[in-house]
Amino acid sequence: MSPDTERNSQLANVDQLLEAFFRYKNKVLDQQQRNETNCKLNPTKSHILGMILREERCMAVDVARQLSLSSGATTIVLNQLESEGLIQRVRSEEDRRIVWLSLSEDGKQLARTLINNRGRMTWELLQALTEEEQLQMFGMLKKIELKLLEKMKSLEQTHR
Repeated sequence: MSPDTERNSQLANVDQLLEAFFRYKNKVLDQQQRNETNCKLNPTKSHILGMILREERCMAVDVARQLSLSSGATTIVLNQLESEGLIQRVRSEEDRRIVWLSLSEDGKQLARTLINNRGRMTWELLQALTEEEQLQMFGMLKKIELKLLEKMKSLEQTHR
């Protein structure tokens, strides 16, 4: 097998693994949401709730930047989350141009449930590996994450 063929085969295997993982993750999390929260959220809404929970408050531009969404798409999703009673918009007293996003009590509870579900699912998947294999995998994923962050930074500088 030529080096190019071998490389393409390895890349195809990585793509197949990632697709299977995300299909499984989305299916399990979707089912858990319906069973436990009586709520139907898409992955974007789930990510936004998690982000706001971590940050406690943020602006729409932060959400758009973090999730690589257009301002229009961000506004639509935030409007939906607000109408569902999961987030609140509060205008800054110091600078009236700034609108802070925060979670309502229902939003906080739902975000915590989603994070717990994700953690439980990840824990179950990790049980396929020994503790040593898990540590090796985390080390490798950290290297990949650093490379991705480096590439993203390079892309952002190119588009300025």
